[in-house]
Amino acid sequence: MMNRIKWLLVSASLGLFVLLPVFYQASLVLGSHTGVAASQTQPAQWVVLVDDFAPQPLMGESIWYYNRLGGDRGQIDGWWDPVCSCAYPGGGSVAWGTGTVTATITQTQGSEAWVGVWTSLNHVIAENMPLNFSAIFPGQVLPAYQGSVTGLRLMILDGSGQVQVELQAPDQSVAWSQTVALTGGPQTLSFSGLPGGDIRSLNWVVKGQAGNFVVVDRVELEVAMPSLTTAEQAFLWSYSQLLSNWDEASGLTRDRANFPAGDFDNVSASGLQAATAVQAWQQGIISEESATQIVSQTTGALLSLPDCHGLWPHFVTNGQITGDTEFASVDTVIAMLALVEANQAMSLPAGTEAVVEAWRQIAWDQIITPANQISHGYDTDCTAPLDHGWYDFGTETWLANFGYGAATGLFADMDATPPTFNGSGFIDELAWLFLPAPVEDRWGIRWQEYRETAVDAQIAYYQKPPPHPCYAPRGLFGLSAAEVPDPSLVPPSDIYQPFGVGGEAPPNDGIELLGHAVIAPHYAAMISVLRPSAAITLWGWLEQQHLFTPWNNVESLMFVDEPICQTIVWNSLKGSWNLGLQTLGWGNYLLRDNNPLYKAMWDNYFLRRAYRRTICPPECNLYLPVVLKPGTAGVTPTPTLTPSSTTTPSPTASQTATTPSTTPSPSSTPAHTQTATSTATPTETPNPKEPICVKLM
Repeated sequence: MMNRIKWLLVSASLGLFVLLPVFYQASLVLGSHTGVAASQTQPAQWVVLVDDFAPQPLMGESIWYYNRLGGDRGQIDGWWDPVCSCAYPGGGSVAWGTGTVTATITQTQGSEAWVGVWTSLNHVIAENMPLNFSAIFPGQVLPAYQGSVTGLRLMILDGSGQVQVELQAPDQSVAWSQTVALTGGPQTLSFSGLPGGDIRSLNWVVKGQAGNFVVVDRVELEVAMPSLTTAEQAFLWSYSQLLSNWDEASGLTRDRANFPAGDFDNVSASGLQAATAVQAWQQGIISEESATQIVSQTTGALLSLPDCHGLWPHFVTNGQITGDTEFASVDTVIAMLALVEANQAMSLPAGTEAVVEAWRQIAWDQIITPANQISHGYDTDCTAPLDHGWYDFGTETWLANFGYGAATGLFADMDATPPTFNGSGFIDELAWLFLPAPVEDRWGIRWQEYRETAVDAQIAYYQKPPPHPCYAPRGLFGLSAAEVPDPSLVPPSDIYQPFGVGGEAPPNDGIELLGHAVIAPHYAAMISVLRPSAAITLWGWLEQQHLFTPWNNVESLMFVDEPICQTIVWNSLKGSWNLGLQTLGWGNYLLRDNNPLYKAMWDNYFLRRAYRRTICPPECNLYLPVVLKPGTAGVTPTPTLTPSSTTTPSPTASQTATTPSTTPSPSSTPAHTQTATSTATPTETPNPKEPICVKLM
């Protein structure tokens, strides 16, 4: 696998605190909450963590700049000059601790001073993208599935003076504020009656004289949501966070929530964005019009990218390949496969044909290595193919060959003998998010059998003797490629890890690197269709612990106090790749036989023929042709996320971890690159009932 560079490219502009001299008014400005009822049933109440000040700076950095929502944060300080009736910056300090932040007034030059913290609620503050308190999900999500902010809490450990809390509108006016006297010692400040509409940032300061201070432990929002099952919530919340990373202006998807749009966009995750839009439409979460817009604009954006012999970049900055990244073969195949299926499902023939034509134009003969492997792609300057090729057993190599075979009818060599290199879970399941796993393919790999074996190994990993004291009792499992739970503990080059249960190489479970075992939750979502009860148990626990919420995500986690099992360290990254994987995984579970992506594959001649070539043994003529799922007409959306009062109620923050008994009803980008196709494709009219060649069992 190629090393990722995610954390090395953080823009220096994001590493500066923005001093915002703010005029603080003593008057109380109150608005009425205008949230829309999400369902006919009583909405569920959830706590969304804005910040707990736990994440620490990366090695070599002095400050951690981001909150738990994927926005950024910074210092506010100032003093009021009564002579000119105006405010000036200066007069205090902010100390970012481990799990707390302390704001202290150091001098008073006028009648009053203040110091505190501003917190962006939706991406970095420079983008000025507000969070709508009346509808917290992106605007494409229909009202029946929206949530609304109903309350705000600050948990204070100590302080003197006064604390003023305010919500700032996009034009930087004060939409709401309230001032409370500090009594010394712990206080929980709870506020209701918040305004609806767009809020740019949440600000709080200590006001008073020199020496006044406040120690803040935690900032939370209270949110009302429609009552859904655990699996439905997992899809809706994952999808909404992924959709928030989509940039409507460019049509591309940012790699992570805390990167500005255009700064570091992810090409393969952009493909997942289009595919998940189809699943969301099929479930009635977004409209057909919205799904069409997302698919069309994403398609146009990816087709407009610079290419290298037909391969798309892995990452782009302002529409051009990002420095020190590659033109990637597997990422191109993933993006193109997702786009063809999405356009086919939405009945967009122009988009479908344009992507297929781009697929055909990839110069495959130039990336086939002398060892008959598919190269990972080309270097940044498009001057030479990369040295490494796709050969290892797993669905990344399988997808590379799917792309090659779709265009040429030819296939490269690959290792057909399990296991994967180190048992990283996404490699077992990636292809089957888009295509049905064959009983047996052209290399003789029996994928359905292998998947059962692989998922059993993942679930059993922390159960086998000696069982992990924190994970086994709670049904927690999943080792897959992800960023570490605490990026401050390792060098930047080690933040992204191919966690796995072991294969040809030993397991990478985090113990050797971090001293504690790791869980990567997106894997549970990917196998939810195989083991729904186990996946729902894990996801229900995440929700009960307020780790995964309507606006928080869990990239990875670890307990750090075994065997007490009360202290969880977690990475709240909203990385588009893993969000896409978990969204598609839960979507496949919820949709099952009504999966629009699978149906699109069967309905599209180019993909159907490619699938037949890939699952058909070389000696295909020895077997009888069998018609498998012949193509039919367009897809009619049948919503499956019906708001229900039967969901597990939302726990309070004080509840401890328990394993839910819900019965089933289901940035890290892989270190892969991309493939595509050649010019050899038939021009005859597709036959919707063309037989699929399979070995009869």
